[in-house]
Amino acid sequence: MRIYLFLLTIIACSFVINKPIDRIGVKGPFTFNEKIFNIASADKPRDNYYIQEYLPEQETVEHFNQMLTIHLFVVDISLKDAVQKKINELDLRKKSDPTCNYKVSQSPDGKEFIVDFLLGEHKGDKMTIAEFNIYRYRQIKIKGNKSAILVFSYSKRAYGDEITSFYEKLGTNRKNLLNEIITIGMPTLNI
Repeated sequence: MRIYLFLLTIIACSFVINKPIDRIGVKGPFTFNEKIFNIASADKPRDNYYIQEYLPEQETVEHFNQMLTIHLFVVDISLKDAVQKKINELDLRKKSDPTCNYKVSQSPDGKEFIVDFLLGEHKGDKMTIAEFNIYRYRQIKIKGNKSAILVFSYSKRAYGDEITSFYEKLGTNRKNLLNEIITIGMPTLNI
């Protein structure tokens, strides 16, 4: 009987869905682009880097149409240097991704930057993924008065046959999404 209960417990535990553990004090949910985004993953891949991803219901990190992400880099660099690192990354990507393109904007007070950009993936000569991203950068202080860079980002994707329609709507959508990310409150972190 004990063995039976033990095996039943193991089987029951294997069906429990692991919910991500909030590492930065921002469980969500967020409302963005007329959708509710809930925490989908949380990680600390390096001592100075945290990442949390938020998705609408029925979407997965592996195959999503929209995602909000919080990146936290605990580093003592200027906001301009942090943005320049992203620009360098995108310039490098342009060499192998003909769809890669970006624009950088600075807030009137100089305290924030926005980098919005396109990415694509190809198999042979066929495009498989198109992705539009908006990264909103702000320098912050965290516990212990440490300097950090907070990046609040939005990603929108299309796959396969949806890509043409995605590009056709992007002109109108881009402006609306930029306005929304500019006006949404930046998350307050607690780490």
